Amino acid sequence: MTSVIEAIKAKINITDEVSSIVTLQKSGKSYKGLCPFHNERSPSFYVFPESQTWHCFGCNEGGDVFSFVQKQQNMDFHEALLHLAEKADVPVEENGSGNAEEERETNALKERLRKLNEDAVLWFHQMLLRSPEAAGAREYVQSRGISADSVQLFSLGYVGDQWDGLTRFLLGQGYSEQELVTGGVARWRESDTLGGERNGIYDYFRNRLMFPIRDERGRVIGFGGRALGDNKPKYLNTPQTILFEKNTVLYGIDMAKDAIRQIGQVVIVEGYVDAVIAQQYGTRQTVACCGSAITEKHIQKLKKLTKQVTLALDPDAAGNAATEQGIKEALKGFDRTIVPVPLAGGSSSGFRQSGQKGKWNGQSKQSEQSQTRGIIRLEEQVDAEINVLQLPPGEDPDEVIRRDFAAWFYAVNHPLSLIDYYFVTRTMDLNLHEPVGQAEAAKRLLPVIGMISGRIKRDVYIRKLASMIGVEERSLYEELQRVLSSQKNTGMTADFSGKGPISSQNGRPTSSGKEETQRAKGDLEEKKYDFPSTEDKKSTKAQTRDRLDRTVQNTLKWEDYLIGLLIQNPGLYPHVCAIINEGDFAGTDTRELYHLLNSVYQRESSPSYQSLEQFVPSALMPAVTRSLKCLEAMSSRDEEALIKEAVQCATRLKKTRLLQLNTELKFLLREAAATGDKAAMRQFQQQFVTIQRQLLTLNTATRLQG
Repeated sequence: MTSVIEAIKAKINITDEVSSIVTLQKSGKSYKGLCPFHNERSPSFYVFPESQTWHCFGCNEGGDVFSFVQKQQNMDFHEALLHLAEKADVPVEENGSGNAEEERETNALKERLRKLNEDAVLWFHQMLLRSPEAAGAREYVQSRGISADSVQLFSLGYVGDQWDGLTRFLLGQGYSEQELVTGGVARWRESDTLGGERNGIYDYFRNRLMFPIRDERGRVIGFGGRALGDNKPKYLNTPQTILFEKNTVLYGIDMAKDAIRQIGQVVIVEGYVDAVIAQQYGTRQTVACCGSAITEKHIQKLKKLTKQVTLALDPDAAGNAATEQGIKEALKGFDRTIVPVPLAGGSSSGFRQSGQKGKWNGQSKQSEQSQTRGIIRLEEQVDAEINVLQLPPGEDPDEVIRRDFAAWFYAVNHPLSLIDYYFVTRTMDLNLHEPVGQAEAAKRLLPVIGMISGRIKRDVYIRKLASMIGVEERSLYEELQRVLSSQKNTGMTADFSGKGPISSQNGRPTSSGKEETQRAKGDLEEKKYDFPSTEDKKSTKAQTRDRLDRTVQNTLKWEDYLIGLLIQNPGLYPHVCAIINEGDFAGTDTRELYHLLNSVYQRESSPSYQSLEQFVPSALMPAVTRSLKCLEAMSSRDEEALIKEAVQCATRLKKTRLLQLNTELKFLLREAAATGDKAAMRQFQQQFVTIQRQLLTLNTATRLQG
């Protein structure tokens, strides 16, 4: 189905698509404008009609029409595919069943159930507004501070204590009993006298304040009912249906999504009323979990909108437990960024810290150079900011908002960082004036401090802990080193010299390239890489010469080959992730496959070909088949040969991308010189120098790899 992707790209001109968002000006053979993805005063965003690509030389983002729509509208690949297919009038199998008739029936059922839910919303809402028996529900709504405007905006409703009020209304609208049960608004009534046979239906919700639950597009997919009186359970949600899956749904997401994008933050609360009141008072970036704990699926949905998650759950024991669980799911759900940093200790004396990259300072002794040549550490950092909104004891979010909105507003804008939250919650039951409590505090918090990758930030929290428990910083540093050593001993080391991933427990290469031990949830793992010297693995070079045909100039073939290697050997991922990123792929399908493989690998569920169908959209499965076919003619290879091939392939693709940017910059420089645009010339010259440095680094690495 890759032809569908190509058919869409053939029908949609990237210049037309981008110009609907960005004001473009002709600039030679290209078009330029202000980048929509970062603030800038002079244009650094360019569209290249000949290659149907775009690139911003300010923020270094780029791609094709798919990547532009995904980034600009915060869509995943499948959503962008459907969006662009509709524009291009290209048919797409949405669920990938392969059975057109079955797919039509499923889509028709979904539309029918959405209409049923909308009719149910109208009935619930009118009951709340006009029914005499809803007087108590209206009093409850007022007591919780929900305004009349919010009642209308969120379409709040009411259902009485009758057994068939809603079912009679919907049956009168032409729906069948089976449709009501399938939609989750009714249940079958089973008769004891008829041997358990079905004997009509009855309402699923009774005597409750009703909260319609909508998806991101504002379509009603289910309901949440808050009990009035002594009904149990207190909150009741629609059972799982073809539209509603509780552990993926976020209440209020349709109202909050634009604000989340604009503000760059999502606030997650626990209850429906909390979300309604927060949005009513102006905290529009607020959503609620629908009666379940925060799950990885929630985070996967939210990370398309923002990378800052603020948890504002109830401040009781259950709320604290939910916060801890939410933190774990958030850490698990977000991707991790691989950041190269200098090694700590004596072996790193030849490096200095420069931003996030280790650079040689040229002042070390020769013996130190021999120890550190090419040695870096790649740290995994969660690509998100996760923090906690601390509420007064005994008060839910909606109570704090109505009592003191200024305090709530300040807390939302100054939440506790993850580390600060752990400092509070993990010491609240300890007596920090006693040696036993002080020792226990250090035991609990030093592993947390060990999660911090930045040395300066780590030093700050060491000082904070030392002050908190009255212990010298030196003692804590010594204990921290023992903690870090313990963490490293359960991790993985690897190198680019072709020796393969090494278990630090036994010093032998692992057979599959996978980690032998699972890292603790929420902890950041450190991996160590050793770049090869010129003497390394000449025999491997001979082995791989017949497998990597360097005469092949088709970049897409090389992309297919690398994807095939990663699909069959997920353990190769750590060897290529520091070289190449998804923006370096020219193919739409291979770029998205690398993104998916990256996400799955980072979530510690290393994929295998047999399970690919579970997370790869059907539109990308032909690319999977094509990539694996690239490997069919290859003979079996040992682990070091696979690593060598993956590194060489990633290096070649990275170099190809840089050379392409280099060529584009030369044209832009000539155009800027011809028009006398000195500001643009300076910007392009700086970019040109940066790319030359990257190419020099890659050329050096290529010579070392052989």
